Amino acid sequence: MIHIGLDVGSTTVKVVIMNEELNIIYTSYQRHYSDTRKTIYEALKQITEKFVNEEITIALTGSGALSISEYLGMDFIQEVVSCKRAIEKYIPKTDVAIELGRRRCKNNIF
Repeated sequence: MIHIGLDVGSTTVKVVIMNEELNIIYTSYQRHYSDTRKTIYEALKQITEKFVNEEITIALTGSGALSISEYLGMDFIQEVVSCKRAIEKYIPKTDVAIELGRRRCKNNIF
């Protein structure tokens, strides 16, 4: 079982995949140049080629993901809610978190 998070932002499509132990095993960061459907298709194609027989969970987030999630019949989670849940789970003693977006970190881990 792998867990896929797909973020469709105003300029990029980002993917993170975690295994059952919630370790990151794959990331992707692509500019979509306003063609979100094509970029999402390419990202999902790469994932299905790499993880052929895996059972998956998938959730979409980001400013461009709501319409895509409805079109594909996939779960959508608002990104502020997603950040809140991650903070509560992984760094629960956090008092304040500021999410600014549009940041690409080393090794595509964001």
